Amino acid sequence: MRTLNGRLARAGGIGEEDECLSSSDAPAELAAGALPCCNPLMLKLESCRQRQQRLLRALEEKRLAFALLSNPKTIYYFAGALTDPALPQLFWLHSSGRSALITNQAPKQAAVDRTLLYTGYTIERPFNRSTMAEEAAALLQELPAGGPAGVERDFLPCCFHPGAETVDLTPLLDDLRRIKDPDELESIRNTIRLTEAGYAAVRGRLEPGMTEFQVYSLFYQALVEHAETSVDLRGDFACGTRAIRGGGPPTARQLAQGDLYILDIFPFYQGYHCDLTRTFAVGRPTDLQRQAWELIRQAHELAARLIRPGVRGREVYQQIRGRLETFQPTRGSFWHHLGHGFGMNGWEFPWLTPGSDHLVQQGEVLAVEPAVYGECLQGGIRIEHDYLVGAEGVTRLDSHPIEL
Repeated sequence: MRTLNGRLARAGGIGEEDECLSSSDAPAELAAGALPCCNPLMLKLESCRQRQQRLLRALEEKRLAFALLSNPKTIYYFAGALTDPALPQLFWLHSSGRSALITNQAPKQAAVDRTLLYTGYTIERPFNRSTMAEEAAALLQELPAGGPAGVERDFLPCCFHPGAETVDLTPLLDDLRRIKDPDELESIRNTIRLTEAGYAAVRGRLEPGMTEFQVYSLFYQALVEHAETSVDLRGDFACGTRAIRGGGPPTARQLAQGDLYILDIFPFYQGYHCDLTRTFAVGRPTDLQRQAWELIRQAHELAARLIRPGVRGREVYQQIRGRLETFQPTRGSFWHHLGHGFGMNGWEFPWLTPGSDHLVQQGEVLAVEPAVYGECLQGGIRIEHDYLVGAEGVTRLDSHPIEL
């Protein structure tokens, strides 16, 4: 993922009803109506409980009485419950191990001891988000406090303030989420398969005169047919020279003979991203385009040798940047990051940049995207693979061909 501009066709994210289906082992205290249904792509509740144990150890180390978390992604990570991100949501974990979820609708599954419901919809009285927040805050008072609390300050509304000393857990949570558990890897692989269905749909179909929007429509249609539901498709759909220093949503710009079309795709599906890029030639690629493509292929071979536990992000960047600079026609054109972690967010630690002192860790998932650009190429070539870091090196998670 290269730019901040590719936020497209948002639908079907955390909280959508068709995204919440799974076998349920929620406690009996849940309201009736949460019907069990099998969906192996949900986070596993046992894994959620194991993640809660890691958080409990952190609470003990920081001498905190409880954690109060309100980011829907964090709630899914620890409780396995997909909730509506547009409405107030709270996950409470006491240092004793007791847990509770405050939400608007009984989830299909939740690794919690209690689920407390506020009124998310009614025809009996007027309501809005403020009335929901007031009800949720009142439910919070039913849970024990009595001591300093760990919170996510960027996501905690003032009405949910626990009324005690607070410590921002965001840096801790960012660090915990760097290492991916098996159920997270399963979700990431599923999002990769979804994205590769889109690439298969457009490969070989690009012709002069098509518009960026037509290509986007082909891609999106393939995704929803694969998922059999709506999909939150995000990506860069800028073609030709428009992609040299930019990206973002598709436009009515027509593809021209000889253009290179960079499709950097990072959908959000059932709680997790992938981040892949392929570059396609409109028509027969030129010799110079083929040479640039070979350079990027070799850059990935080098990256796969360099990335391993303990290497610094800037060291990987510098080695790859040095290789890219050997290609005279596009020297100096690689202006962005080489790679980054991802998972529930499209950008996570570690960063592979010249200013990154992050140490790569075993169990992380990295998106690596070397690239070169130039008018001489009629755009640029960027190929992005998703790698799982193992003890001795990396395993590539994606499999769609990289040829132009």
